[in-house]
Amino acid sequence: MTPPNMPRRPEDPRDLPPGNLIIAVVLSMAVMAVFFIFFEQPRREALYAQHQAALEIEREAEELRQAEEEERRIRQMGEARRRAAESGIDFDEDSLVSEDGEINLWDLIEESEPEPEPERVSFNTARLEGSISPRGGRIDDLQLLGHYETVERDRRVSLFTPERPVLATEEDEEAYSLRRPYFAEFGWVSRDGATVPDADTVWTVEESGPVTDREDMAWRTVLSWDNGEDLIFRKIISVDHDYMFHVAQEARNYGNRSRTLHPYGMLRRHGKPIDHMGFFILYEGPMGWIDDDMEYLKYDRLNLGGTQNFDDARGWIGFTDKYWFSALIPADLQSRGNIRYRRDGTPDSVTYQTDITASGYHLPPGDAARHEMRLYAGVKDVRVLRDYQNSYGIKNLELAIDFGIWWILTKPLFLLLTWLGEVTGHIGIGILVLTVILKILTFPLTNRAFTSMSKMSILGPHMRILRERYGHNRERMQQEMLNLYQREDVNPLSGCWPMLIQIPIFFSLYKVILTNVMLRHVPFWGWIDDLSARDPTAFFNLFGLLPYNVPVWMSIGAWPCLMGLSMYWMNRMSPKPTDKMQAMLKNYFPYVFTVILSPFAAGLVIYWTWNNVLTVFQQYVIMRRLGIPVGLIRGRLDNPAAEAQELEKKIRAEYDEEEAEGDPENAESGEAGENASRKKRRKKKQDGDADRQDSGSAGKKKKKKKKKRER
Repeated sequence: MTPPNMPRRPEDPRDLPPGNLIIAVVLSMAVMAVFFIFFEQPRREALYAQHQAALEIEREAEELRQAEEEERRIRQMGEARRRAAESGIDFDEDSLVSEDGEINLWDLIEESEPEPEPERVSFNTARLEGSISPRGGRIDDLQLLGHYETVERDRRVSLFTPERPVLATEEDEEAYSLRRPYFAEFGWVSRDGATVPDADTVWTVEESGPVTDREDMAWRTVLSWDNGEDLIFRKIISVDHDYMFHVAQEARNYGNRSRTLHPYGMLRRHGKPIDHMGFFILYEGPMGWIDDDMEYLKYDRLNLGGTQNFDDARGWIGFTDKYWFSALIPADLQSRGNIRYRRDGTPDSVTYQTDITASGYHLPPGDAARHEMRLYAGVKDVRVLRDYQNSYGIKNLELAIDFGIWWILTKPLFLLLTWLGEVTGHIGIGILVLTVILKILTFPLTNRAFTSMSKMSILGPHMRILRERYGHNRERMQQEMLNLYQREDVNPLSGCWPMLIQIPIFFSLYKVILTNVMLRHVPFWGWIDDLSARDPTAFFNLFGLLPYNVPVWMSIGAWPCLMGLSMYWMNRMSPKPTDKMQAMLKNYFPYVFTVILSPFAAGLVIYWTWNNVLTVFQQYVIMRRLGIPVGLIRGRLDNPAAEAQELEKKIRAEYDEEEAEGDPENAESGEAGENASRKKRRKKKQDGDADRQDSGSAGKKKKKKKKKRER
C-alpha cells in the first residue's frame, strides 16, 4: 500500500466527472454569446449607422437635385417668357400654353428636354403588385403584398426597384431610398451584328390585363418591338397567383439573311441589400442548383473573383436574402447554357449579377424561335417552394431556405412549426405547442437521465472515498468505479443526454425562428411586437418606466429575465451536483443564460422559458415517483447536503469495517477479498431496499386504517 505522504498522481482525463462535458458545452456557448454580443452586435449596429448615414446623404442629394431642378425650371421659364415676348405671344405662366392654344411655349426653349418615360404596365395579383417598364421591358417594380418594411406596416416590401424610378410623392421617394435598384431582364444576344433590344428599347404594349379563363395564370402582357431591319421581337410575360413569372421570348426573321440569336435571363442588383445581415449562421447572396450540385458564392468572394462561369451547364440560379428569394429557372430543365455569377462596377458603385444564356437559335429567312424561362420572385415560403418543386420538377428549390448543418433536424422542425402555426392560427402558439411535443418525445431519455442523476448524487460519497483510497492506483480506481456503477445500475453519462439533446434542438430552432417568414413582424401577448426580433424592453431602465434609453448591448429584456427566473426555479428542483465546481456553475447558469439569450429573437427566448417551465413540472412528477420530498414552489424539501454527510459517514464506516475484518496484506488486495467486500455491500443494499419497501408497505397500511376510521 502506498504510504500516506506519497504525492498522488494527477487524475487521468477519463476519470473526470461526466459533468465536465456539460461545462465544456456551456463554456462554448458562452464564447459564442460573447462573440455575438461584443463583436457581432456592434458590427451590426455600425452597419445600421452606416445605413442611416447613407439615407441622410441620399436625402441631402435629393434636396440638392430638387433645388437644381427648381433653378433650372426658373431659368427655362425666363427663357420661355423672353421668347414669347419676342414672338408677340401672350404668355400664360400657369399652363405654359399660349392663349390661342396653338403654340406650346416649351418649344421655344432652346435646351432640349429628355424623352419622357413611357407609361408603365401595372399588374396586381393576390400576392404581388408592381409594374413593367416598356423601356427595356424589365420586371423592375415588384412589391410583396402582406409584407412590410417595419412593424408599423406603413410601407410594403419592394423586392424589385427600377434604376430610373418615377417618384410621384415623398412616400415613393422614401420607399425608393430604402431599396437599391434590383430587377430582372430578359432579352437576346446576337453574335452576327443583328440589332437586338437593349435597356433603352421602348417596347409596344400589344395587350395587358388580368386572366380569368386560366387557373394557372393571374395576369398577362404582350410586348413587341421591330428593329426596323429584319427582326421582330415579342415578350409574353405572365404571372400566376403566387410568385412565379413565366416569360416567353419570340424572334421572327423577316429579312433575307440568316441570324443566330441567344436568349438570356438576368437578375441584377446594385450593391448588397440594405438589410443584409452578413451573419455566419445565415447565408445570403448568389446561389444556384447547377449540374446537380448546390453552388454558393458569397458577395465577398464575388468581390475578389469578379466572375464565375459554368459553361454548358443546366440548373437554376438566383439571389437569396433573409426572407426573400428570386431565381431564374429554364422552362426546359434539361436544356444547357452558360450560367454565370458576375460583379461589375467600382467599390463605391458595385453591381451583382446572375444570368443564364441559352444555346443559340439559328433563324433562316422567314423562320422564328421561341424560348421560355421562369422567374421566381417572392417570399421564401416553404409550402410555395415545395409546390413549385413538385409541379415543375425543379430540383431543390426549397434549399433557398438555409436549413444549415443541422438540416436533418432543422427541416422537420421548420415544416412542423409552419404547420402548427397554420393549425393554431398564430405562430407564437405554434412555438408553445412545438415545445410540448418535443418534451413528450424526449421524455423517456429525460426520465432515465434524471433517475440516473438522482442515483449519482447518492453515489457521491462512494466516489469520494474511492478516490481517496485508490487515487494512487488508476486502474484499481477505475475498476472500483465500474463495479460501483454496475452494482447500483447507474450510467454516469446518461445525465448528459438532456443537455446533448437540447443543444442541436436549440440551434435548429434558432435557425427556424431566424429564417421562417411566418414569425416576421408577428406580435405576441404583451409587449412583443415582432417574434423574430429581440425583446424591446430593458431591465436597466425598469422596462421603460425610467425616462432614458439603454445601449443595445446592455438591453436585457423582460422575457430573458423571465427565462432566468424559470431556470433558477428549475435548478431548485434538480439534484445538487456532487462536484463543488459543477454546483457553483449550476448556480450561475441562470444569470449567464439571461445575458446570453438577451440579444436572441423573442420567439427563441419564449421557447426556452416555456421549455424550462415544462421541465420543472416534469421533474416534479419524476421526483414524486422516486419518493423524494418536493414542492412546486419551494423545490426539494429535504436537506441533500446534511443527508449526504450522514451517508458518507455511514459508508466510510462500512469501508473501515471491511478493512478491519479482512487480512490487511491479502484480503483487500486479493480477488477473493474484493468479491467478499462487494457481496457484503450488495447484501447491505438489498437489506436496505427491503427495509424501505417494508416501511413503505407499513405506511400504506396505516393510511388505509386511518381512512377506515375516518369513514
